[in-house]
Amino acid sequence: MSSKQTVCVVVDAYSSGAFLPAAFSARGYPVVHVRNRVEEYAPYAGGEQPPGVIDVVDFDGDFDDTLSQLAAYDVNYVLAGLESGVGVADHLAQQLGLHTRNGIERTEAKRHKAAMVDTLRTAGLRHARSQQVTTAAEAMAFAARGEGYPIVLKPLQGAGTLGVQVAHSDDDAVAYFAKNVGSADMWGNINTNFLAQEFLVGEEYMVDTISAAGHHRVAEVWRADKRVIDGSRVYDLSLLLPPTDPVSTVLSDYVFAVLDAFAIAWGPVHAEVMMTQTGPVLIELGARLHGGIAPAITLPVYGANLALLTAAAYTAPEHFLISTEQPLPHRATLAQTALHCPRDGILTQELDLTTIRQLPSFHSVRLRAAVGPVRKTRDLLSSFGSAYLVHPEADQVHDDYQRIRQLETDGLYSAIV
Repeated sequence: MSSKQTVCVVVDAYSSGAFLPAAFSARGYPVVHVRNRVEEYAPYAGGEQPPGVIDVVDFDGDFDDTLSQLAAYDVNYVLAGLESGVGVADHLAQQLGLHTRNGIERTEAKRHKAAMVDTLRTAGLRHARSQQVTTAAEAMAFAARGEGYPIVLKPLQGAGTLGVQVAHSDDDAVAYFAKNVGSADMWGNINTNFLAQEFLVGEEYMVDTISAAGHHRVAEVWRADKRVIDGSRVYDLSLLLPPTDPVSTVLSDYVFAVLDAFAIAWGPVHAEVMMTQTGPVLIELGARLHGGIAPAITLPVYGANLALLTAAAYTAPEHFLISTEQPLPHRATLAQTALHCPRDGILTQELDLTTIRQLPSFHSVRLRAAVGPVRKTRDLLSSFGSAYLVHPEADQVHDDYQRIRQLETDGLYSAIV
């Protein structure tokens, strides 16, 4: 019998992935945190380790070195906590020969936006007309070959809506490439290639799934309302839908087919889908948890959260699979309201959130911005943060959302100079 400690490995246990170590530890699997130093989002580079982490291993591009450090443990599971951990997690699980591995044949397609579309096309699934482009001229030609403008332009491996923009004209395309060629994505990769994509019209949804042994379960479906700011579509209001909502079934069937196309048999996936007139179309997927959602937020709604369900899928798949036929309860309306910084400047003091905290449906608030330099909200990363609203009555949540937007207009950000 091995004397090694049995562990789970989480690669880049940041954002929502920071809650995975505690969830696995509660099931008897403490976590070794592997940090991807090749692709590193600066705000996550340091700081304290999440609860449940017993050791930290840095990945610097050498899988053999990382595996030699992990050899001190009996590794049962490997999964990504953040987008930057997806490729490393897939390769570690493959080389360790874990039964919960997803393989590496589709690893690149999980992050490379053009390969992502090609995977859908090969599988015969609905997909957005797309083309990898390197110049404004190529983007303009792409628009001309289709239905014209608008088109969407985005970095090939971006995240957090950073660098995603809607181009309405040739001039917009030229301006986009002038601004973004040579820029860095949030992982430090230099953007030289981009994806030009048709502008999908419809309702946008986020579908969060968890898989075990090739069986899939929808845990959450969010309707994602966005608004356009300086040509970029930024999150406005995200509403968690009840499992009885008719759109959930249509989305589930499509997303399950997407998961199979990407050979995802284990773990969480966050899929962004546009429901068009002809049916659902994948915008993109992330083979990791829905980012930026704290576990406590969904507990009043269905008594669980994505981190707990993920740990259950890996450590007790038989029980998890039995429960997949039972829809999760939906006890309240939950909404995530993005807080939009109105301008670049300096935040001279903390926001006065007293009125927001007194709203009948107020649950919690998570702020990205702190006293100091702030940027106008043009993407997810420049959002001030989010206010979470939970209430048994949907109308109350809607009223409180409108109140927050009014407070923003009336001077919520007056401390920015």
